[in-house]
Amino acid sequence: MKKLFLALMVMFAMVSCTKTFKINVNLDNSDGKTVYLQRYDGENMKVLDSVVAKNNKAVFKIQQNDNLDAYCITMKGWRRPLTFFADNQNVNITGDYQNYNGINVLASESQAKLNKFMAEVVNIEDERELHYFVLDFAKQNYENPVGPYVLYRYKWAVSLMDLKNLYEVMPADMTSAYKELVLKYIKGLERTNVGKPYIDFTQKDVNGEDFTLSSVIGKSKILMIDFWASWCPDCRKVNPELVEVYNEFKDKGLDIVSVSLDTDENAWKNAIEKDNLTWKNHVSDLKGWNNEAADLYTIAFIPQNIILDENGIIVKKNVPMEKMRELLNYLLN
Repeated sequence: MKKLFLALMVMFAMVSCTKTFKINVNLDNSDGKTVYLQRYDGENMKVLDSVVAKNNKAVFKIQQNDNLDAYCITMKGWRRPLTFFADNQNVNITGDYQNYNGINVLASESQAKLNKFMAEVVNIEDERELHYFVLDFAKQNYENPVGPYVLYRYKWAVSLMDLKNLYEVMPADMTSAYKELVLKYIKGLERTNVGKPYIDFTQKDVNGEDFTLSSVIGKSKILMIDFWASWCPDCRKVNPELVEVYNEFKDKGLDIVSVSLDTDENAWKNAIEKDNLTWKNHVSDLKGWNNEAADLYTIAFIPQNIILDENGIIVKKNVPMEKMRELLNYLLN
């Protein structure tokens, strides 16, 4: 009995000494909504816990651990999770559930670095300036998990060579799921580089029938794979120009396959009709950013396009609409 008592006392002492920190979520208009705490496990976003907000508040109690990688919270209606770095310290998340971009996160020194970066990056419009700003931040933080996270989030703004160079200097023993995601993205870019053959896929068209990309390879001189979504303002903005380009070059050998990153079938179909996207092939698996074709082609932003020749070889990528006519005149004449 005495041994049992001593064992229980030791267990109690061990539990009592376990250090914890709290993630305090206080968001207006969130009462009754479920808040999910998540973390990437290297392959997928894993749900660690969930709490229903009461009086607009939800609290997560977390044991301190050696993994200093980012946490995320997400709620129904948000397009992407809110990512933050706790560093085993208390986190306070405040704002309005309905105003994702206005939410504030007060946490660790790592989070302070991220907050400062985010406050500045949103004001950069020049692509070249953005490239160097992201690159400079990643270089300064390549030894801690904030660097890989920012590099992955803004990967589309950084060249393949710079991505590879930065990845190679990151510590081999760094615990960062985003470091591994950067590597996956690098491999994806290399797999879909200019000169590489197309990657086949099958998705449902607007009639619910299977469409396979290989079924149209070789039936036109140039095939454009257009990645877009009804909810994407930039996509909808360029659609009228895309329609003009299609009408101008369809009789010269241009065809388009549009892959939508929508989740709402009606919104997708309504946008096709409203924007007068008259080409035949419109497909989607209605998985949003998890669209399997987009993953195959390493799509990190939309609108984005892949230009294939009649043999299915990638001849160009991410051609801006203002340069599309020049390219098509060259390829089709």
